[in-house]
Amino acid sequence: MNDFQAALRESVEFQNPEFLAVVPIAGLLLLLGSVIFAIRFALRPAKTHGSTYPLLGHIKFWFFAVISLAILSVAAARPFWVYGASSFKRGDVDVAVAVDASASMWARDLGPSRLEIAVREALTLYTQEVLTPGDRVALFVFGTTALRQVHLSSNAERFVEQIGQIAPPDQLSGDAFPWDSDVTTAFEHVYQSLDNQDRFESGDENWEPAERTDRVVLLFTDGDFASDNEQLARLDQALAEFRRRGLAVYPVVVGSRTGVDLDSVLVNYVRGIDYDQTLEADLEGIRTRLNPDSVASFDQRSGGRSFVIDSAGLSSANFLRNVIDGHRSITFQLIPSDDKQEVWQWVVMLAVMVLVLAMLFY
Repeated sequence: MNDFQAALRESVEFQNPEFLAVVPIAGLLLLLGSVIFAIRFALRPAKTHGSTYPLLGHIKFWFFAVISLAILSVAAARPFWVYGASSFKRGDVDVAVAVDASASMWARDLGPSRLEIAVREALTLYTQEVLTPGDRVALFVFGTTALRQVHLSSNAERFVEQIGQIAPPDQLSGDAFPWDSDVTTAFEHVYQSLDNQDRFESGDENWEPAERTDRVVLLFTDGDFASDNEQLARLDQALAEFRRRGLAVYPVVVGSRTGVDLDSVLVNYVRGIDYDQTLEADLEGIRTRLNPDSVASFDQRSGGRSFVIDSAGLSSANFLRNVIDGHRSITFQLIPSDDKQEVWQWVVMLAVMVLVLAMLFY
């Protein structure tokens, strides 16, 4: 009802709105007549046999005249109707993007590295206009640990800049970050970071998380990660927290099903300078491949679904668009146009009808 009233106000305009100042004066006159009627009704003598008391009496002409005055003031304001087309407006969404930047994502089994494809697909949120002005996006990068690179914001430039910087490090010596893919820590970091931002924005010290339908988590990974019993227990708890907040996970899984040897990621590094022989020995015999089964529980338990990119020519743009649009609220609105029609004549006719009724009942 409120949306309809707002749309109606936007569809009726006045050429001379200054005449509408008479309307509140007419309201005061109507109130004055009501007070007088109430006083006369209370002071009238007791009804005797054969006498008649009309309900309103001659004061009814006062009411009719005042109502006519209000209607005529509206007519003098020259109202006109602005034609508009009905449409549906989609609400805004919050998107948390989590990118797996572990060493297995550097594999080039699809031509470009899995990480390059993941970055490309995440950028389609803006290059394909999946996100619209008003939408907010956050960026998280994870390996052995998880880092928030961009807080939840509608600043597209910041997101594009930061995600464009995701790449393998220049040197591997002494860097433990890429040698694991701890998705459990990533999920914990995502919901805790969103909670901290929501708490700060609310300004309420007693803020508590609530279930929402306008937020999604997009996970870009190859699914090549293993978890021990402790991590699985933490993962169950993290997904339970996701469900509590209405956070659905939508993985985009990148890689080939045949896979590639993990030590192939060392080809662009110099032995003895960028890495040592110990690392090469540790990676020998390890094969990394696309593993969509490892993320199946994420989307099933959180209410999402996944998309597999096992060829460099595939794109997840339509998948991402459908996912995000599915979390947009829909409201009805009227869009005004330049077509207008004056309706003051109909308002004058209404005033005349009221005056005629006044004379008929006087």
